[in-house]
Amino acid sequence: MTGFKAVLFASALMGLAASGFAADTGTQVFRSVDAQGNVVFTDMPSQNAKPVDIQAPSSVEAMPVAPRVEAPKAAPQDSSAFNGYQAMVITQPENGAGLNNGAGDVDVSVSLVPPLRTDLGHGLTITMDGRPVLQNSARMNVALADVDRGEHVLEAFVVNASGQVVFQSAPVRFSLQRTSLFLPGRAGQVPPSAVPTPRPIAPTPRAAP
Repeated sequence: MTGFKAVLFASALMGLAASGFAADTGTQVFRSVDAQGNVVFTDMPSQNAKPVDIQAPSSVEAMPVAPRVEAPKAAPQDSSAFNGYQAMVITQPENGAGLNNGAGDVDVSVSLVPPLRTDLGHGLTITMDGRPVLQNSARMNVALADVDRGEHVLEAFVVNASGQVVFQSAPVRFSLQRTSLFLPGRAGQVPPSAVPTPRPIAPTPRAAP
């Protein structure tokens, strides 16, 4: 039991020495061997005890660690982000075009960049001579029929759900020529051969005086 205590005490002293306690406080440690042959470490001097030279443990100054800098996270992109329209052009008919159509048919097409955002409540309105021919539509074209002969002006507008104009095209002017009502071949005109020729009226004979 005595040997066990000596070993424990020795372990404690060695731990203090390793931590620099004995060197820092100036405590002297002695080593001796008892009658049973156990090695005893103590801080009290005794006969046959020899002082133990304990060196202070060497210390290494820790290198400063630079703080970790995290890279800034990119802001998530919103797929529904809308920065406005860039261009809108009436591609058909072309500006200054001269059309010739007996029935007065005119095809109108519009190009819009970026495409029409119907998900935001936007719609396309097309006017001819100030009157709407296509209103708040998702379509980008319209077929006009029975357009009067002469010059006309087309304009295109992007309108939001509140009816406000979001974007506008430049006006396009075109002229339309149609067959005259007084010329053969005009749609809906009765051919001259189908018009009945009036018969001459014979004079009524007079009674003899």
